[in-house]
Amino acid sequence: MIICPAEFEQPDPKTPGYSMTEVDYYSWIPSHMATKEIPNHRLSLRKNLKTGEFEAYRRYFNPLLISRKNVTMITGADTGLETVAFKSKEFKEIVKFVNEEYSKYHGAEEKLDQICQHRPPIKTTFCPIWKKLSVDEKTKIIIENRKKR
Repeated sequence: MIICPAEFEQPDPKTPGYSMTEVDYYSWIPSHMATKEIPNHRLSLRKNLKTGEFEAYRRYFNPLLISRKNVTMITGADTGLETVAFKSKEFKEIVKFVNEEYSKYHGAEEKLDQICQHRPPIKTTFCPIWKKLSVDEKTKIIIENRKKR
């Protein structure tokens, strides 16, 4: 996945002081890896608009067993508790941290996240910096990329 730091600037009306954009890195950790110190959780990335820091935060949940007729499922019940695991004003540092956390709990089988370069080929679909460029500027960049191939 490609992540653009410029996409974290819009405030969330439901959570004042934080970005509307959040990226979930994982929604659970394997049960054998959960400990008393770090129980089952999801890891997400957001921006604290008051401090200007990007935050990797853990949202914790407890196991919940649901049974309906012949089906039993274990899911998570949100505890409402969250902790900031790491924060930095440097986007590169926060992406490195969340990539390492993902690898620790889920392995690095896939290519890890990259930071948007605000131009193809490493650009998010909604990159606000790319959107602001004129058609002529975009065309020039695309032609330059084709020549490099």
